[in-house]
Amino acid sequence: MDKTTTRYNVQLYIYDLSRGMARSLSPIMLGKQLDGIWHTAIVAYGDEFFFGGEGISSCSPGGTMLGPPDNVVELGESEVTEEIFMDYLSSLGE
Repeated sequence: MDKTTTRYNVQLYIYDLSRGMARSLSPIMLGKQLDGIWHTAIVAYGDEFFFGGEGISSCSPGGTMLGPPDNVVELGESEVTEEIFMDYLSSLGE
């Protein structure tokens, strides 16, 4: 009997919190070049998961107050079900 496994696409959303200002101002202010001040999120199961002031939160992809991501990296596929993933996230707060 052939057993098929469901696979879930996983992406990394990358945001520059400085909206490009770090690249311009960091040499003057810090004496070294920074390309950005980075924030990342994982997109899986149709939601975007990220760490913020209230712990781990989620929203629809690209739905944060940061707007659309500056870059999206395809991380591959996961065989972990959404239920197991959500249980894991919940356990991180215990």
